[in-house]
Amino acid sequence: MELDAVGKAIVQYHLVPLVHQTNLGLEVTMQRVDRQGHLATTPHPQKFGNPQQNRQLRPGFAASTLKMVTPVRHTIPTLMADLNGLNMAARRTLAADEQLWPLSSTPVLPEDLSTIQLADVDQTSYQHRRDLAQQTDIQKLLTTGTHVNLSLNEQLFTRLYTEVFHQQYHSYVDFRNAIYLKVAQGFVRMNWLIQYLFGASPRLAVTDTKTRPRRSSVQHPDGRYQPVTGDYTTIDRYVAKLTAAVRQKQLLSVNDFDGPVRFHSNGQLATMARQGVYYVEYRGLDLDPTKANGVDANAIALIRLLASYFVMMPGLPTKLVPQVNAQADQLTQQVLAENPTTASAQAIPAAQVLDALADFVKAYGLPNDDAVLLKQLKQRVTDPKKTPSARIASESEPLTWALQQAANYQEAATERPFELDGFTGLDISSQQVVQAALTRGIQADVIDESANILRLTKLGQSRLVVNGSGTDLNPQALTTVLQHKAAAKQVLAEHGVQVPASQTYHSANQLIDDYDRYVQAGGIVLKAADATHKVVVFRIMPERQLFEQVVRQLFEQTRAVMAEEVVVASSYRFLVIGGHVQAIVERLPANIVGDGRSTVEALLARKNGRALRGPAFQYPQSELQLGTIERYRLASYHLDLDSVVSRGTQILLREDATFGNGADVLDATDDMHQSYIQAVEKLVADLQLSVAGVDVMIPNLYAELVPEHPEMAVYLGIHAAPYLYPHLFPTFGTARPVADTLVETLFAE
Repeated sequence: MELDAVGKAIVQYHLVPLVHQTNLGLEVTMQRVDRQGHLATTPHPQKFGNPQQNRQLRPGFAASTLKMVTPVRHTIPTLMADLNGLNMAARRTLAADEQLWPLSSTPVLPEDLSTIQLADVDQTSYQHRRDLAQQTDIQKLLTTGTHVNLSLNEQLFTRLYTEVFHQQYHSYVDFRNAIYLKVAQGFVRMNWLIQYLFGASPRLAVTDTKTRPRRSSVQHPDGRYQPVTGDYTTIDRYVAKLTAAVRQKQLLSVNDFDGPVRFHSNGQLATMARQGVYYVEYRGLDLDPTKANGVDANAIALIRLLASYFVMMPGLPTKLVPQVNAQADQLTQQVLAENPTTASAQAIPAAQVLDALADFVKAYGLPNDDAVLLKQLKQRVTDPKKTPSARIASESEPLTWALQQAANYQEAATERPFELDGFTGLDISSQQVVQAALTRGIQADVIDESANILRLTKLGQSRLVVNGSGTDLNPQALTTVLQHKAAAKQVLAEHGVQVPASQTYHSANQLIDDYDRYVQAGGIVLKAADATHKVVVFRIMPERQLFEQVVRQLFEQTRAVMAEEVVVASSYRFLVIGGHVQAIVERLPANIVGDGRSTVEALLARKNGRALRGPAFQYPQSELQLGTIERYRLASYHLDLDSVVSRGTQILLREDATFGNGADVLDATDDMHQSYIQAVEKLVADLQLSVAGVDVMIPNLYAELVPEHPEMAVYLGIHAAPYLYPHLFPTFGTARPVADTLVETLFAE
């Protein structure tokens, strides 16, 4: 088909890439259910906060209904990452016996439907839901699905209007409206194809085993809770049709219009033609139960491609729109009513449409991903059993199958609690901050994944977060200074706290030459001056050859090494947020404990096999290594990998205790004497830091810190962007919700 004037102008002015740069947003609704598939009777999770402010995770029609709303995104991978993160964050907030129902078809409903609790956000909306429940089959109000919000690149409109169409339309708004009208009409005409490819509700209720299966019972007119159809002839007629439906009490409000496509503007419906359409909403996607988030990214990609096609191809003459739309509705109804496991009567037209789209992609240089997509979708046309609805209809026990899907997704969401799907390219602490933000309805944008830079936005207020806890709540200059160990130590000393004596070396030979001096001192701590986790402690100096080997290895990783006196005490990390100590952990050097039967090698493998242990900084608990230091320590116990360690005997594999060297982490928040907490909070306040991690060596956490004995608390360092994850996932003790605390502090009223 030949392009229309808009399409030709797009090609002439090389604007095809702008057509495909569509803004997309998703609204995905799911039901919370128990392990038997009954609607959850618990209220909307409190952790989601005020539902009037949390626009990302909010109630739907019933109290059990959960609506996940993504921000507007420009790429499908980013859009799906947001949805994945929201979905996983939501699952981790559910009660222990709850999960998310994966189907658009209703789960197990109570015999008395009037007992279903409605969402109670405010009195007005609650009353509206009650009225709707009284006038409508409540089962239809409990079906779920996905709505796709789509807007075109504004630069496309401005270029086209400025270059070509400013004389053909009364205003810029009229031009935009005409384009969106053409797109909406296209979606109405092609709704049958989308339903064939992605319909996934063979029956309205999963407990119904008698009704003949359909491609989509939810999208079929019998499954829609409101029979009013839209008039897409013009924007004015669309507005008039819905306004009349409300006046005639066919709709309680315009928001109850349940057609496949809606127009949206920034103002009231009555002024839409003047203010302009800002985006269209396609409302016809069933949940895909083979995806944890309920959405097949291919469906979103097809909707985007169809929008591009509709923009560039001729629209319908105005006088033909009502007739063609009526025919399209009949065609959609026919396809929806077909048995999903059999070939469609529209298989040949479906293949022709996909071929036409493939020609469009090739002719105008759209991304190759679209060509691949169309080939994949064509397989569903040639083999209907590959469609989602056919797969579900083929299950002999759909309820059992759906419950197993729900359980699998719930288990996967909690299996690796330190990872957030969609954001796994960030460090662990940053992922936890994103999860805390999403849960509270705060938008999280990844500015630079490799640098772990986030922007969190709530009600128009934005905050930057770097490496999980670095924020603009701290002074920028001091934050920079504290990244350098020697400078940080000097800052601590200037504020009157006890610090260990140290010297910084810039060459390996210089440090090795001082070996004898440290032998006389009785031990040494070696720290990379510019890295937090490269630390080696010798409480008793090793032979010179080993010392030289370790020093040279360190200098291969850093330009300067700080040699520090050994402090004999336990190592603690205090985490301060908002000026107050929120969590404290004790770091125990990497170790194994014998059972009298297992070898050293087996004990190492067993400990490293724990779910939270793995490569340092990729897992919350770093795995034990067998490097130069660890082998030296084993030899000091006269052990090798084949040795059996006696029952209850602890073998220290290192003498340092850092988060990256296999240390065990023990929560000590409730045990620490208040005097140490007060001292740390005073230091942080004096430095005017809001967020800080303070490392302190304390011989006895129960003994009161007194001025006469400053050696009772020796400060090793302070960090302006401390790790959050050790407090969230300690090896022993209570996990502290410090990511939640940080996010709440960032947006404190």
